[in-house]
This record gives sequence, C-alpha cells and structure tokens, in this order.
Amino acid sequence: MIFDSDLVIAVVILTIGMAFFTTSLVEHTGGYQDVVKSNILHGKASHDLKTIISDGTVETAILLMNNNENQLANSLLSNRISVKNYEFIIGDEVVLSKGNNQNQNIVIASSVVIMNRTEGWYGVAWNTNGAITVKGPYFSELNAYNSVSGEYKKSIYYFNNSEPVKVFLKVYGS
Repeated sequence: MIFDSDLVIAVVILTIGMAFFTTSLVEHTGGYQDVVKSNILHGKASHDLKTIISDGTVETAILLMNNNENQLANSLLSNRISVKNYEFIIGDEVVLSKGNNQNQNIVIASSVVIMNRTEGWYGVAWNTNGAITVKGPYFSELNAYNSVSGEYKKSIYYFNNSEPVKVFLKVYGS
C-alpha cells in the first residue's frame, strides 16, 4: 500500500535527482561549447595561414620586410587575414597585431615557410588602395623598376636563402 508520505519522499528524491542531472548537463554543455568555439577558431586561423602561404603573400611580406618596407608588408598581410583579433609572428618577432588580445581563448596556427623565389631584382609597385604588385626576377635593377607601374614603385634585390622561416598566426577569440 502506498501512503502519502511515500509519494512525498519519491517526489523529493526525483526533484533532487533532476537538479543534479540538470547541473551536470549544464556543466558538460558549457565545456563542449568552449571546445566547439576553439575548433571553429582554429579552423579559421589555419585556413587564413594556409591561404596566405600558398598564394605567396607571406613570401612577398618577408621580401618587403627584409628591404625596410615594413609598413607596406603589414598592409599586405592585414588585408589578407580575415579574423578580428590576432598576432602575426615571423620567427620570434610580432610583425602585425590587431584587435583585442586580452583575457580570451588563444588558438595558434603555425607553419614553416621556405622561400621559393629566385635570386635577382624584383619590381614592387603599390598604391594607396593597398594593391601590391611584385614582378621578377630580373637581371638588372632598371628592368625590375620599369616592369611595374603604380603610384609608388621600387626595385628590390632578393638574395636566395634556403633556411626555413617559422610563421605563426595567433588568434584570440571569446
């Protein structure tokens, strides 16, 4: 025979059990949510880094930085990286930093770049819109300079170096 007190005890036990279950479910869901966000952020960082390495943007930026055109290299890189908060690191130096990188999750995508450029003179042209053109190699500085047209242009000599360069894209997200 079931008494009213037995029903009260059963309801209390079920209520306490449901409270523990709900708390556990909320804690686990929060953990999974952070993992999913981190995976999405890592996917974006990896895609951006792969894209700017495979299309030669990083090589061009390194070439420009080695010839004291840091501002132009930064402009080139910032136009190609789609995430909001990041640091772009070449070797041990932070080359470009954008957005808020305080108290947030950090995802790092890294790669090693070996410059595939042939030694010689390269013509570099750019304008205020951020469009950059690099042509070469040429045997003479004058030919490299005359090969490009734009608001600003310069000829740059590249010495072939087969040492790998470590490149990191550190992305910050909430």
